[in-house]
Amino acid sequence: MSQLRKIRYRLFAWRPFPRLQPAEEPIDVVIPIIAKDLKILPLCLEGVRMCVAHPIKQIYIVAPAQDEIVCFCEEHGLQFVDEREIFGFGPNDLNLQVQNADGSKSNRSGWLFQQFIKLSGRVGTCQHYLCIDADHVLIRPHVFLTNDHKTVFYMSYEEHQPYYDNIHQLLPGLKLHHLSYVDHKMLFDKEQLKKLHQAINKQSGESWTGAILNSYNRHCHAGFSEFELYGNFVTEKVCRPWLQKRLPYKRLADYETLRRKWSGSRWSLTFPDYMRQNKAQV
Repeated sequence: MSQLRKIRYRLFAWRPFPRLQPAEEPIDVVIPIIAKDLKILPLCLEGVRMCVAHPIKQIYIVAPAQDEIVCFCEEHGLQFVDEREIFGFGPNDLNLQVQNADGSKSNRSGWLFQQFIKLSGRVGTCQHYLCIDADHVLIRPHVFLTNDHKTVFYMSYEEHQPYYDNIHQLLPGLKLHHLSYVDHKMLFDKEQLKKLHQAINKQSGESWTGAILNSYNRHCHAGFSEFELYGNFVTEKVCRPWLQKRLPYKRLADYETLRRKWSGSRWSLTFPDYMRQNKAQV
């Protein structure tokens, strides 16, 4: 990350903002998962139910049709959606193989497929739906849609050039924000998604999923971001800082303990899978 970007984010994050007035219309929540996410998912769900400042019509779990996932959804009052029903194909059908620096290959099909789910607009009955990563826990109230119907995006300091290179291939000339939309959660508007799909189709001459898959840099482990693409595409919006904290799994606790400890300085917590065994980062 460049020093200039760090400075920009700090100046943005710590300035005063007017209070947001949430829209009263209900939204859906859509969470793509795989089985290993079930350990952290209850904390994510508690954060959603406590901190989303909108009526939630339904929470959908999009995942492989595995017994442990289906049973979890039944026990927690969630609507299960078989991931293969969204497009008529599953992650393995993408066969996205990325070459690593040592010459080996990594399969990034599942990672890209869950981004397709978020961008699909095919889950739920509400016009707006919130997608949140299963390892992300909200600990302070979040507004995602204002009463004048502007989407609220929570900006981060992430800087990954391949994301922007990919956007320029898909939609040349799209103006990019000087901060990042990668923040583990995003509200999607199905009408805006239709416009995005049409714009990609017009530019590429193929389906939006095909264009994204074909534009993916096969020498880049992380070569596409649904959050960067959609956030930069939407024009009517409000931006706020994300103010989150990454923690290793050994710092897991019950929701109320986490909220009391961190909500004075952070709005959300993330427990990334790669930090399961790592030492705490300060």
